[in-house]
Amino acid sequence: MTTTELQAKIEALQAAFDTKVQEQNAYRSQIDALKKQLEDLEKPKLTSEQFDKLVDAIEIGIGNFDFSDTDNYSIDYSLDYDGRVQCESLEFDNADELGREIFEYVERLFGAANEDDNQENQD
Repeated sequence: MTTTELQAKIEALQAAFDTKVQEQNAYRSQIDALKKQLEDLEKPKLTSEQFDKLVDAIEIGIGNFDFSDTDNYSIDYSLDYDGRVQCESLEFDNADELGREIFEYVERLFGAANEDDNQENQD
C-alpha cells in the first residue's frame, strides 16, 4: 500500500468512527430525555393553585426566620496589618432550624396519605 492509500483508508475509518460517535451521542440524549420523562411521570402532581400555596409557605418560612440573630452564625475575626478588626470568615450554622421552619409551614398545606390510598397522583 502506498502512503496515499493508507491516508485515504485512515480518513475513511475516522469518518465512520465519527458517524458512530454522533449516533451514540444521539442515542444517549434520547435515553436521557426518556429517563427524565419517566422521573417526571412518577412525581406527584400539583395544581398551579397548590404550587402557588407551596411557594407562599416556603416564602413565609424563610421570611419568619430571624437571620439577624447573631447566634445563627459562626464568625471568625482577625486583625489586618493596619490594626483594624475584620471578619475572616462567616458561616451560617442554623440551616437545620431554617429547614424546620420552612417544613412547618409546608406541612400545614398537606394531609398525610398512604401510597395505596393516594389514587389522585397515580394517573
